[in-house]
Amino acid sequence: MRHPVIVNADDLGLSREINKGVFTGLSRGVISDVSLLIDAPFASEAVEGLLETGRMDVGVHVNLDEHLGWSSPGRERFTRKELNDFFRDPRFLHRCRDEARLQIEKCMACGLVPTHIDTHHHVHGFFPLFMVLIDLVKEYRIPAVRHSRTGYALTTREPIPYDPSTYRRMEEIMEHEGVFFCSSMIEGAGRIGEVAYFPAELVVHPSSGRDQWRTGEMETLTSDGFLQAFHARGIRLVAYRDLIDRTADLSDLPK
Repeated sequence: MRHPVIVNADDLGLSREINKGVFTGLSRGVISDVSLLIDAPFASEAVEGLLETGRMDVGVHVNLDEHLGWSSPGRERFTRKELNDFFRDPRFLHRCRDEARLQIEKCMACGLVPTHIDTHHHVHGFFPLFMVLIDLVKEYRIPAVRHSRTGYALTTREPIPYDPSTYRRMEEIMEHEGVFFCSSMIEGAGRIGEVAYFPAELVVHPSSGRDQWRTGEMETLTSDGFLQAFHARGIRLVAYRDLIDRTADLSDLPK
């Protein structure tokens, strides 16, 4: 059996260069899924590109940075202690839920079908925000959520606080609610060789220019070595929709 891996491009809509990089990866068959920032400056162009290619399935890349006081590059208005205090306030979580709901509905209003949901800067690694997403996937019947069993590292900020028991609880909640998640999630195109458990999500951030880190991702994705690594390891490229449609066939895969 060939091992299923989703190569999911985040931040679609953030810039023209990112849009171009993502669509290049899709056309070359090295990107299999996308997560859309619906309120980003070039989201409308991204939506047009998706619809023109007949691609209706999409991930909603929920952006809650403004509510958390986060801005680029790596600025945090509030300390982590202050954030934890916010997370205990039902009014704050209600505002986050309303914002995420609005972004989901905007995607749907464009004619797109959300197959999975994740967050900008992986903020659903904070358990209270994870529960906000679970409420919404139930409400909108979104079948899958990104999940990392080993936590989330951030390139410009401290990692999201990680506690193994909390992340196991996340998995138990998703299993109870019938929400699909991959057995592993790794970030970075160059790390394809590290994927050990399947099905897996490889999160990438390609761009056709401007940002050196993102252009490096693009170069890796379009290199001969990237697809060679897939073939050498018996990996098949899939989208979230493929795995959701075949969930019954995944019961014998390692978790």
